[in-house]
Amino acid sequence: MKWNIRREYKEGDDIISAILDIRGIAADGTFLNPPNISEAFNLLPQELRDSLQKAVELVNSAVKEGKRILIHGDYDADGISATAILYNALSKEMGYKNVFHFIPNRFDHGYGLSEKSILAFFNKIGAVLSGDEKILIITVDCGITAVDEIRKLKDHGHSVVLTDHHQKSHKLPPADVIVWYDKVVGASLALLLAKVLGSKDPHMIALASLATVTDLQPLLGFNRSLVKRGLEILNSNPPVGIKKLLQAAGKGAGEITTYDLGWIVGPRLNSSGRILDATESLNLLLEEDEAAAENLAVKLNDINLQRQDKTIEMYDLAAGVDENALPKIIFSARPDYHEGIIGLVAARLSQKYFRPSVVVALFDDHGKGSVRSVPGVDIISFLRNFEDMFDSLGGHPMAAGFTIKKELLPELEKKALELASSYIPDEALVPYLDVDIKIPIDLVSLELLNRLDALKPFGLGNEEPVFMSEKVGITDVSRVGRDSQHLLFKFYDSGKYHKGIFFNAADKEASGLRFGDKADIVYTLKKNEYNGNTFVDLFIKDIRKS
Repeated sequence: MKWNIRREYKEGDDIISAILDIRGIAADGTFLNPPNISEAFNLLPQELRDSLQKAVELVNSAVKEGKRILIHGDYDADGISATAILYNALSKEMGYKNVFHFIPNRFDHGYGLSEKSILAFFNKIGAVLSGDEKILIITVDCGITAVDEIRKLKDHGHSVVLTDHHQKSHKLPPADVIVWYDKVVGASLALLLAKVLGSKDPHMIALASLATVTDLQPLLGFNRSLVKRGLEILNSNPPVGIKKLLQAAGKGAGEITTYDLGWIVGPRLNSSGRILDATESLNLLLEEDEAAAENLAVKLNDINLQRQDKTIEMYDLAAGVDENALPKIIFSARPDYHEGIIGLVAARLSQKYFRPSVVVALFDDHGKGSVRSVPGVDIISFLRNFEDMFDSLGGHPMAAGFTIKKELLPELEKKALELASSYIPDEALVPYLDVDIKIPIDLVSLELLNRLDALKPFGLGNEEPVFMSEKVGITDVSRVGRDSQHLLFKFYDSGKYHKGIFFNAADKEASGLRFGDKADIVYTLKKNEYNGNTFVDLFIKDIRKS
């Protein structure tokens, strides 16, 4: 693992100012004091704001005419949140009763707005695609590549408001209005539309902030304003469904952070769509009764446990890669892969081998693939070189999904590996750790940790500050955790003791470190409150003998 140390502390440096400078952020700008959501909205592109206004006019016209409105979402946390936000705005806040929601089932309908999902949602509300009744369809978090599907809706006289943030293809669908912006998530676009419609429910901000974190959007600009406000709402007056889901997952008292959204709430909302059907997750976000929300939360937590077991099982099958002859892209395709889990397995493969990874679930005549990439490799642009081979393809630079005829898969793998040799530079496949600043460990203190709070919320684009200290003395190493998979270190330097935890490191070189060794460590800082006292722990990301 390469350590990319970006700055070395010099006597008298202000660490917070140094971190901002390293990241190219002005200390006197809006980063430390981001604008509120209304102000941030006014800084968004005029084209986006114009499209939102046109969408509102179409929605208000449909409401005035008493048309049925159908919100077509997607089965991940972003699509579920977006659906809940817009349904809440129309049904609960505006009191419009002729509005319906639909989340496609990945196994029955495929991804996004598809011919199968169109027929299914028309059937759900007892309508006929070719009938006399004309419906307004609003897509959230999907639709930007659904050219044929939206043309079909338009050919039958229906109206379409398309809201999406995924990468555009060369041809746009013939929707009445396209609300598209790739710097925010689908739930944020739904929130903006709801706001222009008049929504004032703060819980919808919380849902959009959840989606922003789970969909790995950079926490800068509008996203920073949104998530900062969303966390305030989640910590003071959370939506009942989110509160119950955190409780079901074992989250005790304490601050709700972006970690909780990304690693506790998000996976549980996603689990139902991966294993069964995402409707339960949507129902949780719409539920207002505490007892009903608790039942749904417990059910989703149980489903997530099933998902975890299935992920481990599939990863064990996929991870048998020759590390001495790693290809530039890893392919794994099997008929016994669960199509709802392939994205998680691809992510694990990319993390382990630091390569773009393609995992495909095979069926009788086709395969469904999920792709995860590494920084510096725009995987959707790469895959568009083979666009004519796919039945469908969508995604963004770090992740993609596709369907393909089974017989074309060997050719795709062959061509992809050939192109990767020139397309993907060797240096993009070297795992690394970005270290903000190298500091003497005696600078670690509760005061420093409290000052770092000004940089929150942390996430993609504004990562938690990472420090490096060298030649730190080790006084103890022990194995902890259910399977003794973590390493607990005690350090002593400059008259001070420090405690550090290195998760899932029992089988790494670090396990060979002993009392009396000196070590160079890369770490983040965490607050540890115990028996009324507050300590600062080191969360170790990597460690080497000095």
